[in-house]
Amino acid sequence: MVSALFEILRKIRGEEREAMKILEEANIQAEKIKQKAEEKAEKVYEEAYEEVVSEASQKSMKLKERAREDAERESKKFLFHAEKQMKELRAKAGKKIDVAVNAILKEIVS
Repeated sequence: MVSALFEILRKIRGEEREAMKILEEANIQAEKIKQKAEEKAEKVYEEAYEEVVSEASQKSMKLKERAREDAERESKKFLFHAEKQMKELRAKAGKKIDVAVNAILKEIVS
């Protein structure tokens, strides 16, 4: 009977060793799967980051272009109004010169 118990204990110990090997292999496989998942996640993150940066860059360029166009349009408006005012001032100055010349001629003639 002691030998039967001894044999049972030996088998149990052998099964425990086998279970430990299976558990160790499962842990190794789980670690490999985890590492691959982390690598894939990092790659997905990098791709998403690059995409966001690219989109932001494109939006920035569009905004800069729109700002340049707006500034150009505003400067043209300002220049147009300035030229218009200059023409009006020249016309007024020309009329005042005519009035002054006529006044002087009247003085001379009278």
